[in-house]
Amino acid sequence: MSADTRRNRILDETETLLVEVGNGALTMRKIANRAEISLGNLQYHFATREDVLLALLLRFLEPYEERFQEPPADLPTDVVEALKQMFVQALSAPDFERCATIYKEIWAASSHSAKMREALKIYYTRLLAFYCEVLERVMGDRAAPMKVERVAAAMLPILEGYCITKDAVEVSVDAMAEDWAHMAAALLQYR
Repeated sequence: MSADTRRNRILDETETLLVEVGNGALTMRKIANRAEISLGNLQYHFATREDVLLALLLRFLEPYEERFQEPPADLPTDVVEALKQMFVQALSAPDFERCATIYKEIWAASSHSAKMREALKIYYTRLLAFYCEVLERVMGDRAAPMKVERVAAAMLPILEGYCITKDAVEVSVDAMAEDWAHMAAALLQYR
């Protein structure tokens, strides 16, 4: 088995464990046992628990980072409809539940890791730029760049917070997306 294959298997098993036991109960020994390798072999690939979690975070963010390459070209020109479409797409991803669980656990682990916090900061900076680009494309010259950036900045905690609060909120994805789209449009002073 190649080193890359072994590392990916370790990360796969870590992800599964993270969903099952959570960040607080995740140990190097549990990861090694789940991956069916010795603790020494695990530490050969990842010296510390933080190293495993950082690698998992970076791998977890890869598919999201890929979408930053090119904003969607088929967004409606109506700001509310474009925003609603973006929100629905984010909230309706087929693996949203699993991703939300993993993300919460990784986010919790990042509170104890400067490297993970830095990786998340880089990700959020890129995500903010992506949202700005999408909003600018939809808005054209109808909104000031500062307003676009503020709305994009507001979208980040709204979407991330939903990962944590979604089970307590009894509102459909469509209704939630519609409400968020109207709030964002109002902030842009569009209408």
